[in-house]
Amino acid sequence: MSTIRTPRFGTLTAGLVFGALAAVSLALAGGVIYREGDNIGSVVALIGASSALAIIYDESPKRWVLALYAASLVSAFIVLSDRFRGGIDGTMVLAAAVVAVALPIGFDLVLSDLGRHLNVNSRLGLGTVVSFATLVLPLTALMLAQAHQRALSEDEDLLQEVAQKLRRESGSIVVSELDPRKRAMIENRVAIRTKDQTYRLSDAEFQNEVREYTVRQNTERRGVRQSDLLTREAEERMRIILKLQGTEIPDDIVLVSHRGPMTLVEKKVALNKEPDGTS
Repeated sequence: MSTIRTPRFGTLTAGLVFGALAAVSLALAGGVIYREGDNIGSVVALIGASSALAIIYDESPKRWVLALYAASLVSAFIVLSDRFRGGIDGTMVLAAAVVAVALPIGFDLVLSDLGRHLNVNSRLGLGTVVSFATLVLPLTALMLAQAHQRALSEDEDLLQEVAQKLRRESGSIVVSELDPRKRAMIENRVAIRTKDQTYRLSDAEFQNEVREYTVRQNTERRGVRQSDLLTREAEERMRIILKLQGTEIPDDIVLVSHRGPMTLVEKKVALNKEPDGTS
């Protein structure tokens, strides 16, 4: 009797572990997508990859296990991309989704040529689905709550930096002396709201400026003064110009940070004055 129960228990345990890993991977990816903001491509890739395999395969539990496999693979790619590249490349995520769908189909075709088929044990499927369904909601809620707090902190700092460098200039709103590495964050997350309209900074004009700094050492020996060039450094800064399309620029504006359609932080700024903000 023991020789029969052991593999059954092992298969069920493997399903429970795989379902748990799928839930963790999906929850982590959800937190990354939420924190990054406008990432519709990643959401489409996740849903598309899992849905494609669920539609192609009509055998249960094979279809659900493969659907969770695809979601896990794409989720893991999103998390690793954010960890090592500092952001999500939508094109690469879509490519990962295509690979996730193609791998089991290709493996199944190879097995078909050998007269076999890709089979999923019912106990493996049961363990996977039960484990995933039990863990995915609480884990996702936890990851989203953590991502929300981190997003609030990041956006408060970002709006504070923008507010300090914002001024009115020649009928436009100008933000200068910004780090060019923050361009994607500013484009995707920051908007300016006046009394009449809201303008996303993704619609503004971005300019890069390179400033060179020269360090010299002046020495004087026996009444002779000598100047030596020690170093020459270049610093790249970014300048943003937002034209309000003929609208009169108000004395006060509101800086807004958002994730997609949801507003996270607001900060009121008096133009050409010391910023007085609330968040």
